Amino acid sequence: MAITIDATVGGASANSYITLADANSIIEGLVADDDVAAWDGSSNDNKNRALYTAAVRVDRERFLGARVTNTQALQWPRQGVRKPDTYINTYSIGFPFRISTDYFSETEIPEQVQKAQVILAVYLNNNRNGLGLSGLEDFKNVKIGNLRYFTGLRISGPGNVAIKRS
Repeated sequence: MAITIDATVGGASANSYITLADANSIIEGLVADDDVAAWDGSSNDNKNRALYTAAVRVDRERFLGARVTNTQALQWPRQGVRKPDTYINTYSIGFPFRISTDYFSETEIPEQVQKAQVILAVYLNNNRNGLGLSGLEDFKNVKIGNLRYFTGLRISGPGNVAIKRS
């Protein structure tokens, strides 16, 4: 059965932060490595499945703020989350950079979250067992990729995905 992407912001049945068309626009700018080539050759159903799976993984992160409603399916949009790296120049009155009060709106999905979902989807489309991690059970700490897109949006640590065996 084919999967349909629902990228309705704050929707009760949303299953993605980005539509396939918008994801393809981001992917067009990426270096044409093996994963991007595999994406270009995939069916829309496989691409939608990769986007869905990536959204499920992104939603496992612990983000700052709170969900806007208790009926929304995904973690974003959120309220009370300051936009990372929003500074105002205050040379005239002292210290040159001061954080402004620029917050994500309650109807806004951060571009960082959308890009992270897309990059992960491209990887998963070509590496179907990418989240399975079989064979890594004996390792204490393994880093997978570099999802720096979440810096400033997550509760703990930098935007690296880490797996730790206790």
